[in-house]
Amino acid sequence: MAVTREQLQEKMEEKGVVVLDVLPLEDYEKLHIKGSHSLSIVHVRPEEFVKTAVSKYGREPFFITYCSGFPCRHFQEAAEALSRAGLRADGYAGGIREWAESGLPVEGTQASLG
Repeated sequence: MAVTREQLQEKMEEKGVVVLDVLPLEDYEKLHIKGSHSLSIVHVRPEEFVKTAVSKYGREPFFITYCSGFPCRHFQEAAEALSRAGLRADGYAGGIREWAESGLPVEGTQASLG
């Protein structure tokens, strides 16, 4: 089950929530949800992705993953990998595309374009 844009906005206000952009760092640097972190699952084994997430953020947070938006499915792959490892995780299907088009806060080298 994926979170909606509105649910993501609410969750980001809570403590213990980590929002992960799961695209490569180059994409994150161009444009990402303000306050999110970069942790790519692209070309990475799911087990390694989970291991890195745990080493950086611990096992306690509620993780919300996102990527570029439809048709990108990396957010789902990442959320499922985290869940299989016993972590609390969900994905945001709308991705950076829906978030930015909605006028919500973004950061990155392309944030002021358009």
